[in-house]
Amino acid sequence: MRKTICQIVDSSGNLPRKFIEENNISEIPFYFKFDKPNYYRENVDYKITEFYNHMEQYPNEIPKTSAPNIYDWLTVFEEQYARGIKNYIVTTISSKLSSSFQTAILAKQIFEEKNTDIQMKVISSNTCACGQAALEIGIAKMIASGRDFVDIVETISKMVTSVSTLFAVNSLKYMKSGGRIGGATVFLGKLIDIKPVCEFVDGVVRPIKAVRGRKNSLKTMVDVAVSRMIDINKMIIIIQNAECQEDASYIINYLGELTNYTGQIFKSDLGIIVGAHSGPGAIGIGFVENPLI
Repeated sequence: MRKTICQIVDSSGNLPRKFIEENNISEIPFYFKFDKPNYYRENVDYKITEFYNHMEQYPNEIPKTSAPNIYDWLTVFEEQYARGIKNYIVTTISSKLSSSFQTAILAKQIFEEKNTDIQMKVISSNTCACGQAALEIGIAKMIASGRDFVDIVETISKMVTSVSTLFAVNSLKYMKSGGRIGGATVFLGKLIDIKPVCEFVDGVVRPIKAVRGRKNSLKTMVDVAVSRMIDINKMIIIIQNAECQEDASYIINYLGELTNYTGQIFKSDLGIIVGAHSGPGAIGIGFVENPLI
């Protein structure tokens, strides 16, 4: 069956590559650079493994990131229109974290002036990373099910308010560089091995609990996630990690032990744009209720 709705996302959610291909999702890349003048496109010019290896080898080179521009969005809109697509659902990182949402809105306005026969909805996910990915997986499932454009848009507005994005970092350095925490907190964290568990609420970082040791932070993150799930079997769940596959496996196993859950858990790398501000070893779990259940 030919799809009549095009799903377009920015790369902050970093959906699993296979899922993107299977669902014909268009991904607009963010830009990043190290201590060099040239910017690279996420998932296009640079592999994620190479990115995190660079961060570990050159710890003093804090990456800088930049949102997609209007032209980036317009190019994809026009490509899809040329294929006969008239309905577009666009999701971005939280508008409080990046200008990606604003540039998408501006591109939408330009595109609508030229093409009056289209329907387009641009939605700020109000989060990023694994939470954004969980939302976008849910959208893809609705599109694949053949649901009506207006119905999908109305459902998304409800889903956005209930997405959870929990994460833990292995080093506080990168959160300090991004202005998320102060220098005193970093100093104290190093002394007593503090590994904070945090979440994104209304598009901003909020600490949940400061625990000692890596394994404790992973367990705490899963404990909090499970406590928020009324019925885990109705959830879309995704785990993202920044070059810490063993920890991702530990989380999945621990989640299974707690809940006896045997359903699908999506997995992908933590994207460059979020990873630039959380560093190698960052890991997160995102979830939202499956709109088809």
